[in-house]
Amino acid sequence: MEKQFRLRKNYQFNYLYKNGKSVNDENLVVIFCKNKNDKPKVGFSVSKKYGKAVRRNKVRRRLREIVNQLYPELDKRYNYVFLPRIKQNEATFSQLKESAQKLTFSIKGKS
Repeated sequence: MEKQFRLRKNYQFNYLYKNGKSVNDENLVVIFCKNKNDKPKVGFSVSKKYGKAVRRNKVRRRLREIVNQLYPELDKRYNYVFLPRIKQNEATFSQLKESAQKLTFSIKGKS
């Protein structure tokens, strides 16, 4: 994903956390908020509670690839933050992808 389509600064994440709405399921939480232009920006946040850096980076890489595939389907009016749920067994790529598709589709239905 190109840098221009990513949330990079702390204040961007904080704005979404404060003003955004969320949808979730057993594997993933998606926080979304309206943006000012028609270019959706996406961010990923994995808590240190999730595990060591290797595990967090693995999940982040998976989420980034899923969003790369789903990017054309995302509603252009929103910015997004994807947060994986903390579980004992890590969700597989297909489970994360299914969750992301379901949640982004439900966001389109809410607007």
